[in-house]
Amino acid sequence: MQHIGIKEVATKAKVSVGTVDRVIHNRGRVSESTREKVLRVCEDLNYHPNVLAQRLAADKPVVFVTITPGFSSDNTYWKIPLEGIQKAAREMTGYKVKVENLFFNLADPVSFRKAALDAILLEPDGILLAPVFKREAREFIRKCKERKILFVFLDTIIENIEPLSSFYQDPFESGYLAGRLLSFHLRRKSEILVVNFTLDIENNIHLGNRDKGLRQFFSDNNFRGKIEELNINPADELLLTKKLEDILHHKTRGIFVTSSAHKVAKSLEKTGKSGLMVVGYDLTPDNVRYLKKGVIDVLLCQKPAAQGYGGMMALFNHFVRKIPVRKEQIMPVDIIVKENYRDYRDF
Repeated sequence: MQHIGIKEVATKAKVSVGTVDRVIHNRGRVSESTREKVLRVCEDLNYHPNVLAQRLAADKPVVFVTITPGFSSDNTYWKIPLEGIQKAAREMTGYKVKVENLFFNLADPVSFRKAALDAILLEPDGILLAPVFKREAREFIRKCKERKILFVFLDTIIENIEPLSSFYQDPFESGYLAGRLLSFHLRRKSEILVVNFTLDIENNIHLGNRDKGLRQFFSDNNFRGKIEELNINPADELLLTKKLEDILHHKTRGIFVTSSAHKVAKSLEKTGKSGLMVVGYDLTPDNVRYLKKGVIDVLLCQKPAAQGYGGMMALFNHFVRKIPVRKEQIMPVDIIVKENYRDYRDF
């Protein structure tokens, strides 16, 4: 049996492939007579007539909502996946797709609940979600399932929950790698400090799993030193500096910062860095500044713009193009130092 595709439709209708594409997806300028001719050929050739009719008849736009942390002048990471989201949204121009971006405060689970409620009220077809707060995200997902709203995970996943797709870096594996990198700098009984910018590490999934990954590495390798942990509000820079002054001493050889490494670097620059190796995450402008100075030694990166773009395109492919999407896309753990940061490409 001959396979019927868009080229065969174009040949029989005596139009270009691009014209057939515009008719099928109901976008761009096509004369009414040409549109009718292409539709007749599609019907004659039995070229997905049901899917075609559904797309052309639908008046209601497909609505996608994104729920991600907001970015600020001192924490620009979440600006990067948003750029990927916006790139995907621009590529959907011409289709009946509406994208709404909602934001929450990384330090405030209540703001997540508010954004989640706003998302439900928009009655979306699909949601791209950064499920940073485990308890609140589980409750929101329960409501999505009740309303048959499909969702895609961005940056973080929650165990035992199956979204339409997921785009993330394995936080445990990246933490394990951070431990390996720090181990090259340690002495037999060195001390390590782990800094988590959260006051509720059990509810902050990806930070907690990065922390666990590092600890697992040292457990697997019979580390005889000591691992200290500092969980702190990201906005309290004065307290951070004081805590670092109290905790750090001559045996401390490494610091692992699970997010916003530049905040620790800023404090270290004030107090003086001596014999410390600092490993953090993400190629944000603030982090790069301290990477270039040598205050931060290594940044582990995870292609956040590609995550945002891929998450949006997964929703688009499922709802609009009606094609299967990958269940997950695990991003590599990219090791960035001051000698190679200029060469890093997100996409």
